[in-house]
Amino acid sequence: MFAARTLIKQSVQLIALARPLARSFSVNAPVRKDFVQELYLRELKAYKPNPAPSAAGSVKSYSNPTAPKAPAVPDAAALAKELDEYDSHAPAVDAPQASSSSVTESDETLGADDYLRQVEADVHVEGKH
Repeated sequence: MFAARTLIKQSVQLIALARPLARSFSVNAPVRKDFVQELYLRELKAYKPNPAPSAAGSVKSYSNPTAPKAPAVPDAAALAKELDEYDSHAPAVDAPQASSSSVTESDETLGADDYLRQVEADVHVEGKH
């Protein structure tokens, strides 16, 4: 029994020594509020937006557009004069381009046999410098 008492005393002393080293847990710890959140909510509640402008100044009065003018119709004499001027001008024709092939006849006048001979002929390639 004596050994049990000394064992209990020693365990109580060890617990007393270990108690300051352990973290304390308190249910009644004060709740800390978030300072930034409180500041934000206070400023948000205090915000007063500018009143929206009335629509009286932004609405324009409507007026009908002016009617378009009728196009001027030329008389028959003016039309005939314009057509005569058009007919008197010679059309500008470009000079015919020289063909790059060595064939003297055009492809349109070749017959089927001539065309096949032209296709089967050897192609002369000029040497490059």
